[in-house]
Amino acid sequence: MTLSRTLITAMAATILLTGCDLFKSRTTESEKEAEPIPWWEPLEPDVIIDGDEFYAGTCSITQVTRSGNEKIAKVIFKVPSRLFTRCTNSGRGEKPLDYDGEYIILRVCEFAIGAGGCGGESYRSADFENWEEHIGVTWINSEEYEAWRKVGSKSSKADSVKKVIRD
Repeated sequence: MTLSRTLITAMAATILLTGCDLFKSRTTESEKEAEPIPWWEPLEPDVIIDGDEFYAGTCSITQVTRSGNEKIAKVIFKVPSRLFTRCTNSGRGEKPLDYDGEYIILRVCEFAIGAGGCGGESYRSADFENWEEHIGVTWINSEEYEAWRKVGSKSSKADSVKKVIRD
């Protein structure tokens, strides 16, 4: 009696498992879960440099490169977080992401919680690895320059300057 129960149980398990495999193979392509599209896919790139597309994410920059028919995306910069602030892309009438021929520049607004108003910040890089933040303007020989320092630096001095040319 035990042998017959074991055989019946084994046959029932085989039938059930086979049925599951048959059911799986009958699912159609339309029933399969669709891959979500990347957030940047339907958008026009903010900047194109040497064939690479750059998109202003929320306080970040995403670089999309082509490898054959495939697009590979990576976040190349995220604005450093600061205590008691909330970051959004620029709301000062300027494009949040720009390229001046030398630097890619990200403009953001940092709102202090409870204070309101936008503290405009700008970040730039020429090589997408070494980033600088805008710390104000300086004057050299009666000419105006933008002052930039390396992101994360605690120094009050500029690491680089760029002459301001007004049209």
